[in-house]
Amino acid sequence: MFETLRYVAEGGIGVLTLNRPDRLNAVNAAMAAELEALARRLRDERTLRALIVCGAGRVFCAGADIATLDTLHGADAPYRFLESLQVAFNAIEALPMPTIAAVHGLAFGGGCELALACDFRLLSIEARLGVPEIKLGVLPGAGGTQRLARLLPLAIAKQMIYFGEPIGAQTALTHGLINAVVPAGEVLNEARAWAERLVGLPPLALRSAKSLVHGASLQGLANGIEAERQAVSYLFQTQDAREGIRAFLDKRAATFQGS
Repeated sequence: MFETLRYVAEGGIGVLTLNRPDRLNAVNAAMAAELEALARRLRDERTLRALIVCGAGRVFCAGADIATLDTLHGADAPYRFLESLQVAFNAIEALPMPTIAAVHGLAFGGGCELALACDFRLLSIEARLGVPEIKLGVLPGAGGTQRLARLLPLAIAKQMIYFGEPIGAQTALTHGLINAVVPAGEVLNEARAWAERLVGLPPLALRSAKSLVHGASLQGLANGIEAERQAVSYLFQTQDAREGIRAFLDKRAATFQGS
C-alpha cells in the first residue's frame, strides 16, 4: 500500500494516480520514494503494456511541496531532495513500456517535470504546464531544464524557464510539447483509449522503439543507427514479427503475444 499514490492495473494497462489532492498532489519526499519504488516494481512486469500517470482531485500536480522546500537548509538537504526527484522521474522515463501523462488543471514545477518524463502528454483544454521555480529564486531541478531544452525549440524552452510563466494546452500543442488537447473532463478517458491502442501492438517492438528513440537524443547518429539495426534484426526473429508479417499477407488482424 502507498501513502501518496494509487495504482491499479487491468487488461495490460496500469493507472498510477498521484494521490495528495488536499496538497494539489504536490511532490514530497514520501511521494518521490514511492514513485521510485513503484517504477522498480513495474520495470519487469511483462503483462503491463502501457502506463497512465494522472492526478487525483482538481489538478495533475502543483509541483514540489513548498512546505518540504522550506525545510531544506544547508548544502546537503536540497541536493538529496533533488536527487530523490531525479531518480524517481528517471525511473519513470526508463520504464520499458509506453507511458502516458493525462494532465488536467495544471502541471507546474515537479508536476511538469514528471509529465515530461512520460512518452506521451495529453492535456485537458484548460490545463497549463509551467516551471515557475525562478520566481522562488531557484530553477527546475528534476530534469526540467534538460528535457524542456530537448523537447521544445530552444527559444521557447528559455522563455518558460527564464520567466517562469506557464503555457496553455493549445500553445504546448503548437510547439510540439504535447500530443493532444482533450475536452474538459475527458483526458483520462482519452489516455485509456491511447493505452488500449498500445496494448494491441507488439510489446517487444514497442520496448525496442522506446529504447531506440530515447537513445537517439543521447548518442551520435552512427551509434544510433547501429543500435537500430541490431534491435530490428532481433525483432525479425520474434514470434510477434512472424505473426505480424503472416497476418498482413493473410489480410487479417494480428494477435501479438510478446514473444
